[in-house]
Amino acid sequence: MKRRFIFLIVILFPLLLSDCGGNKITVEVPPPKPVEKPDDTTTPDTPGDEKPDEKPDETHPWDANRGKVVTPSGTGWTTSTVADGVVYYAFSGKDALSNSQQKVYVVDLDLSNPKYAVKLTYYNPSVVVSQVFKDHNNAVAAINAGYELASIVVKVDGKVWSMMPNNVIGTTTVPQWKDEGALYIEGDRDITIAFDGKGKTIAQQRSFYNSSKHRNIITSAPMLIDDFEPVGETFADAGLTSSQINKLDYEDPLRHQGVRHPRTVVAKTENNHFLMIAIDGRRTSSAGMTAKEVTQFLVKHFNPQYALNMDGGGSTALCVRGLGKADTHLVNAPTDEEGERKRDTHFVIVEK
Repeated sequence: MKRRFIFLIVILFPLLLSDCGGNKITVEVPPPKPVEKPDDTTTPDTPGDEKPDEKPDETHPWDANRGKVVTPSGTGWTTSTVADGVVYYAFSGKDALSNSQQKVYVVDLDLSNPKYAVKLTYYNPSVVVSQVFKDHNNAVAAINAGYELASIVVKVDGKVWSMMPNNVIGTTTVPQWKDEGALYIEGDRDITIAFDGKGKTIAQQRSFYNSSKHRNIITSAPMLIDDFEPVGETFADAGLTSSQINKLDYEDPLRHQGVRHPRTVVAKTENNHFLMIAIDGRRTSSAGMTAKEVTQFLVKHFNPQYALNMDGGGSTALCVRGLGKADTHLVNAPTDEEGERKRDTHFVIVEK
């Protein structure tokens, strides 16, 4: 019965659209809506078409050091307060990492203390560190800084004194390698240590540092610790034998940093402390360290976020207020026969 009813409607419906006179009645029927194309950015909800899970943030072994405040203690270490916010650490004894006798001297400045300023100085003619200490009223500590002027960038209070003018080191054919890291100072205590020369050619490094807006810059190498990564461990090939190393030019970075020397290092911790570090060497009482050894020593005893190796050898000298020799405040033992070596750049902490 229902089927017949539907059939009659279908047959009769066209007839109902005409009036009794046979005139056709026009009925406007809206056009069908166009079929919308799917958005190309929409991921089809079908098996196998799901977006792959995003990769988790890459982690590294050294990430575990973040947030850890480490201060040295134990056998061989002594600690003394130089002033409010300034601590002095000294180590003397056999270091387990280098398996050798070592003497290490460290000034630790809390950069959040407004009583102090850290300055980069330039002297021409060059002077010894103890002279820099005497020249600055209320000096708390002073240490040597850069390598030879022709190899590095030195900018003090906005004035450029050197822009790594030579492409090779001294009279050798060894390409410049002493500019992979830099220390910047803004204002009194805004200190940044950065791996800014990494992966750049000599020309690119020169251009990069020359365009920098920082008022105080000094470059150096090797970078020892970069955001907790101990890059200094692999700067020099530890697999080379002593014979292989000795065949290299003295200024070759593999030899220069692959053997033990007295060392000067600057570092900054995650909790905003600035470290000036002097390591004696070339003596039975202190062997000195390779780049790898000093990196490992710093990680263990201070856990800095950043660290940069400065000029070492006979240049290494550290003066600390109230400590060391009465007339110079020199706490370490420089290796030059005449004592302190004259240098043109230094770091000095002053009490304002």
